[in-house]
Amino acid sequence: MKPVRVSPLEGFLQFMSSGMEGPEEQLTDKIGDITIDTSLPSDTHIWETGIKRLSIEGEWVIVEQYPNKEEALVGQKKWTQLMTENPDFPLKDIDLWNLNN
Repeated sequence: MKPVRVSPLEGFLQFMSSGMEGPEEQLTDKIGDITIDTSLPSDTHIWETGIKRLSIEGEWVIVEQYPNKEEALVGQKKWTQLMTENPDFPLKDIDLWNLNN
């Protein structure tokens, strides 16, 4: 799925209007200092997987988005397996806030 770009202002306003609640649904796996989290966040309402490696980036990297929960479940398993087998795999942020342009 091609990343759905959300303007930072639109995402902030959606997040604030949601009462600053966390994700509606969330799947999380931990491998040492690596957290793999797939959720349906309140700011974009699009399933996404984020990975946080404390010893490498030290911050969340959003690596993939999904059109539905079924594909999000497959994505969570895929990223968890990849981080288990290759924890140094280079991650590329999908730049869903369009901040790198």
